[in-house]
Amino acid sequence: MSNIYSDVGKKIRIYRKANNYTQEELGEILKIDHSYLGRIERGEINVTLETLSKIADALKISPSRLLDIRNERSKESSDALDKINALLHTLDTSDLQAIHRLLKEVLSFKQSY
Repeated sequence: MSNIYSDVGKKIRIYRKANNYTQEELGEILKIDHSYLGRIERGEINVTLETLSKIADALKISPSRLLDIRNERSKESSDALDKINALLHTLDTSDLQAIHRLLKEVLSFKQSY
């Protein structure tokens, strides 16, 4: 069974990197020490809901995205989907629609082989 703290920490790291923040920069925004943030990302400590909410706000996502742990998928698939989602979350609607069209074309092409 996976450790929820490390799963949440991994998601925090993915979204932090997608926002091009270092641990130091995000720590400054949150007014917490970057080493504390590192411990959160590694799942070494029990993060409070208040801190989790502040982190989500700083990353411009809902706290539920950090808590969405998909047990039904393989770990690799879940991690890949999290990375894709983190890259897409800052795009506007027209960019997302264009990416959706491209993805449909790529998948259609892949299925034809």
